[in-house]
Amino acid sequence: MAFDVRKILEQLETGTPADPGVPAWQQESWEDPEGFSAALAVAHVGRGAPLKSRAGQHYDFFHDLVVRHGATDRIALRSYDRRSGWQTLGYKQLHEQAARRATEWARQGVKPGAKVCLVYSVGSELLISLVAALGLGACISFLPPVGRRFIARRLAALKPEHIAAEPHQVLLLQGHEKKLLNSQGQASPAFTSHTYKPQEPVGLLFSPLVEPAGTPAPLLAEDAWRGALVDGLLTFGLGSGEHLAAPGFHLLQHLPAFLFATLLRGATYLHLEPQDVEANPALLTEHPVRALGVTPALRDVLLRARTQLKNVAHWFRNPEEPIDWQSWRAWVKQCGLATVPSSNVLVDPCAGGAVLVSPRRVRDVHTETPPAPGRRWALHDVNMSGQLAPGDLGVFTLLPNEERPPAYLVLTRSYGLFHYGGPRTARREGRVYPAAEVAEAIRELAFVRGATVVPAPTGGVAGHYRYVLLVFTGAQASQASTWLQELRRCIELNLGAEHLPDRTELLPLYPRMVDGQVDEAWCHAQYLTGALYRKSSDPLFQTLTALRGHLLEKEG
Repeated sequence: MAFDVRKILEQLETGTPADPGVPAWQQESWEDPEGFSAALAVAHVGRGAPLKSRAGQHYDFFHDLVVRHGATDRIALRSYDRRSGWQTLGYKQLHEQAARRATEWARQGVKPGAKVCLVYSVGSELLISLVAALGLGACISFLPPVGRRFIARRLAALKPEHIAAEPHQVLLLQGHEKKLLNSQGQASPAFTSHTYKPQEPVGLLFSPLVEPAGTPAPLLAEDAWRGALVDGLLTFGLGSGEHLAAPGFHLLQHLPAFLFATLLRGATYLHLEPQDVEANPALLTEHPVRALGVTPALRDVLLRARTQLKNVAHWFRNPEEPIDWQSWRAWVKQCGLATVPSSNVLVDPCAGGAVLVSPRRVRDVHTETPPAPGRRWALHDVNMSGQLAPGDLGVFTLLPNEERPPAYLVLTRSYGLFHYGGPRTARREGRVYPAAEVAEAIRELAFVRGATVVPAPTGGVAGHYRYVLLVFTGAQASQASTWLQELRRCIELNLGAEHLPDRTELLPLYPRMVDGQVDEAWCHAQYLTGALYRKSSDPLFQTLTALRGHLLEKEG
């Protein structure tokens, strides 16, 4: 099919679609992703340096993301440090340092296809190591340094040949110290950048959308390149030197996709930690932002601070987060964004970027989420039988789906419009909550006699759940305040603060055990029916618990 990219870009920039519902060009792109990518690649280059990659043939990420822009004075990364202020990393500097690091790593045995895990916070070190690994043809993984158990469990599943991390993170890598790469950056650049084949994995990612939690899933080179091409040019409309920012967006879900899209366009990724924005919301106004990702937490911070966002050209939200219509509308009005285009953007890191995207358009907050341009997809039966959905409601599935993680998201279609319908099973904002890991971590605490996590549906928007941690404390005298502090500290230290449950229940009971393990199905049913609550205050069960405590813990 022939795609007039210039006309498509004009339509997106003006925000005036030619057709109601999904534009004709977008529907055609679903049928011919290859032709669409080829047309975008031509438009993407424009007057700039040519791409080395060829859609459907081969992909050189090191060249296309960095080398093409190395002769310019553009900024690749702008990040804020509360001690030293704004820090920048230019494309020229990124090219030089990544080339040195790649040469150094090659001498340490990093080869094409080697699994290299990057354990970094977002910043210059992450970006340099990411680009160096791509230059060597490595299969990258990314883990933020958030908790000892969290890191250890995922490294055990990944079995990487090499690990890159900053020296002070070594304590998180117990048992893997010998795999740690030396990254002094002293070597003179001497290597040839790797060219990935379309079906070659460029990453094994710990996507929070993949079940069970902590399972590495492949990102193919073709998906990564096409996703960056579409997102950079269409989803976010980035131009050379323009900023993409998404403070508080889940790192494992949105990286490296956001970085790929930004670098391919020669744009700048603007990184701010949520706590820094909360302390000083004006940081968001110090640089013009072409595309700003907004979470409910950031929205509420800006609402409280009454921050005007006159420097934002487009804002977007994740449609899987609960939609509080009143708060969103108040925020749009208060921040002066009533005439600024907005969109819903759902990113799947294993697909290389956005999979559901509403057009950039000035309008009210909404739930429209048509499949992203250039994606082959189908609606499958919600019973997961494998057949196509008989009606206009089904599980959104990218095609081909044989090598992909199982689909989970329900999409509805009505009068040519697509709407987000929630996850098929219990999730937290679309992400899998690591319930087993949380329960396992706290079972080691001295006062815990058993633990499990129960997903409880909310009374609000369909498809949203709260996670309740049930902690059985047996016949011990209650020390609720102290215990709750210990539980919080344990989860934050081992798994990171993002995995704290929505609610914690301390139950002066013993759980039912089966083969030495907590009977989770029994605990869930007992909690959701209120039986555990009644037993906790029933004199008979209190007496039985005391008797069991005497028998089970008499030696103590």
